[in-house]
Amino acid sequence: MVTTSQDLHALVDWLPECVREEVHQILLAQLKKHDPVAYSFFTAPEDDEPLTAEEIADIDAALADDNPEHWLSHEEVKNRMARRS
Repeated sequence: MVTTSQDLHALVDWLPECVREEVHQILLAQLKKHDPVAYSFFTAPEDDEPLTAEEIADIDAALADDNPEHWLSHEEVKNRMARRS
């Protein structure tokens, strides 16, 4: 049996509230073991520094860019990040 992301999402949706924290910790432990970079991302403290004017302008420009040639799929982003490691 092949487990898909959709299967996992469905299971999580059905979990009772009382076990979600336990499952969350189990998933984080597996992530730490198999993908420490992703683990760091998911466990990093929230960045609470305000955005600079330049950062806001960059975000606005990216959101306004409707050229599909500039878009990257989630898989392409993951592949590029993996090549940098």
